[in-house]
Amino acid sequence: MTSSSAECLPRELWLHIFTYLEGHDIVRSFSCLNSLFDSLLRSSHLQLFIRIKQNESNAKLPQSTWSHIYLENIYSITVGRRKANCLIQFLRWHAQYLVRLQYLSLYLRKSKLSTNIQFLIFALDQMPSLKQVRIKYLAKSVGTIDNLQLLTAYIFSKRFTAQKCTLISDMSDANMTPSDWSINRMIKHLYIHSITSADLFSLLSFTPQLYSLKTTMKLSRDISNQNVALPHLEKLNLHLDHAYFLHLEMLKELAPNLRSLRVRGYFNTDDDNYFNENMWHKLFKNINYFDVDIRMWVILDSKKVNLKSRIRHCEGKSWFHWEETNVILRGTITFKSMKT
Repeated sequence: MTSSSAECLPRELWLHIFTYLEGHDIVRSFSCLNSLFDSLLRSSHLQLFIRIKQNESNAKLPQSTWSHIYLENIYSITVGRRKANCLIQFLRWHAQYLVRLQYLSLYLRKSKLSTNIQFLIFALDQMPSLKQVRIKYLAKSVGTIDNLQLLTAYIFSKRFTAQKCTLISDMSDANMTPSDWSINRMIKHLYIHSITSADLFSLLSFTPQLYSLKTTMKLSRDISNQNVALPHLEKLNLHLDHAYFLHLEMLKELAPNLRSLRVRGYFNTDDDNYFNENMWHKLFKNINYFDVDIRMWVILDSKKVNLKSRIRHCEGKSWFHWEETNVILRGTITFKSMKT
């Protein structure tokens, strides 16, 4: 494309195109071409998506590319897993200048975890424009130590202002300390990779404005709902890990205005309620959309015999299907897009 034909396109269109390109690529491709692109790169309306690299984590940014990048124009920052600590260091030195940053995606690694969490919290406090935060931590907790305790205490407090929060971590393996938390009325959308049912209900008591929730709910013997009330919760996306049907009922009870329910995973084979069609109809009452596909995996012969006796009265139902092999009995209860 020649400079003359490029200049025929509206500036607004170029600025929109740039939102789909990584910031370094934009600078390398369009800087020093002509006055049009130089002015676009200096425009206060430019929104840049940046992927942080290793040599960009220090207090002083390299001049070659960053001389054309204005920190206040960055609206989104991500980083690769191998460079996880680099982004933390970048935020440590430059968070105060990221005045328009809306989306942040980062990894936490086990090395220097405590120090990096402190740096991260310090940075988050300086970026009130953030709307969405995605944090991934894959290492396991050690014993009764919650490696993310300081971070979760910050997220579930008034200081954390993002409306959408994603925690990709096995919180069911952590020793959560909600006594250190406070109510956060800003979080509207929450995704937690994995959590026990007891900890989930405890956590939900700190997010009264929640609109959508996605998580894997693991079995817990504690069935208390902590007197939770979520009148704004309308969308629920659950992956079950052998939880009781009662936990589904409890979630429905605390969210009286639930409109969309999606359930996947593996149910508890000791719970007869999963085979009760009336219980499902009661659960789906007043819900506009539901999509359920849950399965059971049984190896022990004694369990197979017990399940077969309960399955008989479900055979022939349009919502039930089961298969048997030499090792595994797999049952799938499926309600797809049915209306009550």
